[in-house]
Amino acid sequence: DTEIEAELDAIWNAMQKCLERGTRTSGVLPGGLKVARRAPIMMQELLSRPEAGLKDPLTVLDWVNLYALAVNEENAAGGRVVTAPTNGAAGIMPAVMHYYDRFCPNSTRKGINDFLLTASAIGILYKENASISGAEVGCQGEVGSASAMAAAGLCAALGGTSEQIENAAEIALEHHL
Repeated sequence: DTEIEAELDAIWNAMQKCLERGTRTSGVLPGGLKVARRAPIMMQELLSRPEAGLKDPLTVLDWVNLYALAVNEENAAGGRVVTAPTNGAAGIMPAVMHYYDRFCPNSTRKGINDFLLTASAIGILYKENASISGAEVGCQGEVGSASAMAAAGLCAALGGTSEQIENAAEIALEHHL
């Protein structure tokens, strides 16, 4: 359905713009603690050593951490974020989606759509049967539900079966209990 695809495109584009702003904007986050933004510096460090990924396969995790940090800093600065599922966990879904888009060799637009639709279904299950709210279940519940959504979405984007998708969500959630 083209209407659903347009909505999914809007969500994906908003996540990308948030991440881009978070990696470009330097300075101090609002508030009295005077916390400096770290994402732009981290981005420059990663860009200055592209060969590191050839030596250390775990360098990809530095990129995923950068993506999540950039979005979380945008949230802390009062910038526009996509709450997936909540502002407190806003960096998780975009970070994993950007990992899929930028590091998985056969990533596709269909994969992004499958990711978003699957993650949404998992999020609804948590919202209806437990909670996605940090105010209700604490940060572990908030981040756990976002991690389960992202894991299920990534598994779906990579072509996983229903059983594999459910298993990915369950494993991600259990590590936050």
